[in-house]
Amino acid sequence: MRLLAGAAGRAQMQRGTELLAAAAARCSGEAEAQLAFMAGAGVFRPQNWQEALDRLQRSAELGWKQAQAQLAALAADRELAACAAAPEPVDAFLWGQLRGNVDVAAWTQVPPRQSLCDAPKIRVIPHFIPQAICNWMIMRARGKLQRAQVYGDDGGARIDDARSNSAIDFNIVDSDLILLLLRARISAAVGVHPAGMELTKVLHYAVGQAYAPHFDFLDPTAPGFEREIALRGQRIGTVLIYLNDDYTGGETDFPQLGLRYKGRKGDALLFANVGDDQQPDRRTLHAGLAPTCGEKWLLSQWIRNRSPADE
Repeated sequence: MRLLAGAAGRAQMQRGTELLAAAAARCSGEAEAQLAFMAGAGVFRPQNWQEALDRLQRSAELGWKQAQAQLAALAADRELAACAAAPEPVDAFLWGQLRGNVDVAAWTQVPPRQSLCDAPKIRVIPHFIPQAICNWMIMRARGKLQRAQVYGDDGGARIDDARSNSAIDFNIVDSDLILLLLRARISAAVGVHPAGMELTKVLHYAVGQAYAPHFDFLDPTAPGFEREIALRGQRIGTVLIYLNDDYTGGETDFPQLGLRYKGRKGDALLFANVGDDQQPDRRTLHAGLAPTCGEKWLLSQWIRNRSPADE
């Protein structure tokens, strides 16, 4: 896992994958779960959702709790999911039932969207993800949060008073099959290949924490961003998914538009950061307002207009 993440320097993906395969052959449920993610992501092999789910089922059968919880969260049959969460011992046959109940195709069938603004384009998709998946993403983020950073004109990230909330980026080791399916759903919603999506973030706002008005696009006139845009493209869109709604305040505010929005749990907010000419749209200035009671959880996904696959 350290080799995959590059903890010892440069990532050694091939070697890390070989070691995971060897561990899985020795009945490691954790290794099977990671290989499930890699099969779904198409790492060193063609993408294969069926292999991914087979490996996740095998991981659950080997007793890996995270795999068992993923199958329960993904299953459309809530009665089966409840059985998996029961305190008494679970029949091994249940993991196969849950695996067969996961509808991969449904993840790319996006519900209708509603328009909040046409210039710039701001859309809402109610009930974008199930509440069980919202709970899963919050659980995965807890204990891993760090002070969120901002990006300066030099392209570097730094802590700044303009942003007081916390966040986590999900890299290859922190990710799982649920996040992979969620990214596939976002990909279908915005019409961009997952390779054009940055690392997925989960954001947390405690009472009083906020993100001052800012833009998500990369300023092409800033020297630090000129090279980044040439390499990876412009950040053309943002997707926010509201992971909870039991808080007051905390709206997403577009001050130049006189628009504030607070989604229900599972809703998605999509907005373009550029105009039809693909140039930065300064009307997209927005802020994450502070909750006045409770805590706010969001999933944030930035979208680029090119990817390494375009090379």
